[in-house]
Amino acid sequence: MFEFQELTKPALFTLFGRDVTAYALFLTLGVLIGVLMSINRAKRTHYDVNAALLFPVLAIPLSVIFGRLVYCLCSIVLLLDNGFGFIFRIDYGGFSIMGVTIGLALAALLTAKIEKVSFLDTLDCVVPGLLMALALSRFGEGSTMNGTGFEVTVPGLQFAPIARVGLYGESTYAVHMGEALVALIAAVYTQTLGKRGRGFVAGVGIVIVACAQIFFESARRDEVLKIDFLRDVMAFAGIVLLCVLIPSLRHSGWKLPRRIIAIVGFVALLAVCALVEFLLDGKIYQNMPFWFGYLTDAVCLTAAAAICCRALKAACEKE
Repeated sequence: MFEFQELTKPALFTLFGRDVTAYALFLTLGVLIGVLMSINRAKRTHYDVNAALLFPVLAIPLSVIFGRLVYCLCSIVLLLDNGFGFIFRIDYGGFSIMGVTIGLALAALLTAKIEKVSFLDTLDCVVPGLLMALALSRFGEGSTMNGTGFEVTVPGLQFAPIARVGLYGESTYAVHMGEALVALIAAVYTQTLGKRGRGFVAGVGIVIVACAQIFFESARRDEVLKIDFLRDVMAFAGIVLLCVLIPSLRHSGWKLPRRIIAIVGFVALLAVCALVEFLLDGKIYQNMPFWFGYLTDAVCLTAAAAICCRALKAACEKE
């Protein structure tokens, strides 16, 4: 019998005999607000409202299925120890943001095919709402012991939401709160944008959140989803950024040398971030100051985001 570590705080209340935690409540509110945002944006940008309503119908089950499957794949030891039935024990929790992202992308693609609308227009319509759902779910996850950062040694910073008390009474940085704040800002910003070139609104939101994911995941000091010094979520976020950059460059109208410079520069910036994480993890060199490492990461990721957004803007202007 598998014994799960208690990662959530006591339930806020009971509904129909089931405990409702802060995470579940925030996630549900995020999804509801996200759907309302998508409907509002569909009306403002003259997107098919029926498609905006179809998307969550497809997205919710697909994100749950793929989120769980990828989580089990990343936790293959748990699956082997507990049998194939572990995949279906969603009541235990355990979902991967990578799998959820794949499910959401598939839902957007199916929505576009079924309703005969543009895939990029679909993303522009639903991404702000998805970012709001992500923000609120991360805020809710801040009430758990997930997303453990390094220890807060400055007494004046040992308070919520910057820090929280860990399992053993230590004060650690609440990584998910930073991710939640960035996702919230991105959701509000992209929702206020009017209709631009196809894919621009979604692309900007995705770039902001993907870069933030790389930054904040580098601050986690736990062993969740970690490939030696580099977390697979960070690598996945880099792939997502490439999925925005490369198609944008193809349609940007830039000449080949400029495209090559953009890709090489982008890859070099992410390579620096990987090197910093390698050093912060104590490989070879163990005396890198945390502040210098994260400042370097912030500068590199801001530059990488600027490259993606500039290429995205050029592609939309060319359109």
